[in-house]
Amino acid sequence: MESPLTLSFAALLVGAATAFAQTSSPAAPEPAKKADEPVRVMRALPINDKPLPDLDKLPRTLPPEGKISYSQCHVPGNVIAYTFDDGPSPEYTPHLLDILKERNIKATFFLIGKSVSTWPDIVKRIVDEGHEIANHTWDHQQLTKLKESRVLQELQSTHDAIVKACGVAPILYRPPYGAASLSQRKMIHEKLGYPTILWDVDPEDWRSPKSIAKVHDQVLKQTRSGSIILCHDIHKQTVDAMPSTLDELKSRGFQFVTVTQLLNLDAQTAKEAAIAAAAAAEAKAKAAVEAPATPEKTEVETEAKPPVETKAVEPAPAPAPSKP
Repeated sequence: MESPLTLSFAALLVGAATAFAQTSSPAAPEPAKKADEPVRVMRALPINDKPLPDLDKLPRTLPPEGKISYSQCHVPGNVIAYTFDDGPSPEYTPHLLDILKERNIKATFFLIGKSVSTWPDIVKRIVDEGHEIANHTWDHQQLTKLKESRVLQELQSTHDAIVKACGVAPILYRPPYGAASLSQRKMIHEKLGYPTILWDVDPEDWRSPKSIAKVHDQVLKQTRSGSIILCHDIHKQTVDAMPSTLDELKSRGFQFVTVTQLLNLDAQTAKEAAIAAAAAAEAKAKAAVEAPATPEKTEVETEAKPPVETKAVEPAPAPAPSKP
């Protein structure tokens, strides 16, 4: 039987060993759980923070520095122009005007002269509700197949019919099928003052199969900043597609203007870009003038100097050994 002294000594050894183990290899503490941090969104491209002008106040006249032909424009922000060709239609144009009015969207209508003369009340409503009207020839003839005199007749007769219907003169035209030669565009611009308005978004709503989904999907797929969108208010499916199409464009941040307003914004953007480029070029030239010139080496410094001759140094004679 062990003595109490032996048991006490053993207990002391066990306690010491346990204390040593706890101090020499402490268990790693569990990392504290962090609260959920907000996700930081990093954009791949910088945002253009430059504010847009008041779009409603953009002029509806042609910019003096404008071009003779447009298919789209270069503008800041998601600004677009929606256009409708071949009307007015007594069946569908009034319904389209209701849709546009409900959404406070202004569009541009390229009208056929003979339809203008037949339904002048619809033309007047288009103008009274703030939309823009434009010339689309008298009866949709392809201009590239016509002589110059016939081209001018097609446009002038439509111009006169529009003025008679609503009291407003059109200042734009669109050639049927987009077909007008460069010489015709120049001639029309010179004689009638019309720039040629084409497009860069075309859902081909006139081509079978016609459907609401096709118009909706193609317009949304093709539309970009500065786009000129082509549709026709003589097709039921096109007009029926407008509520969902326009609402989706709005939800994506697009803002609507008339074609002349888009042309003015394009001209304003080009002018500002030219001013910025000129200022940058001037600053670069000024910096080059003010930069210290690198000193040129003088003639004396550039002459090759003859190498310096060095003579080998003879070692000093060793001292004579001292006598013993």
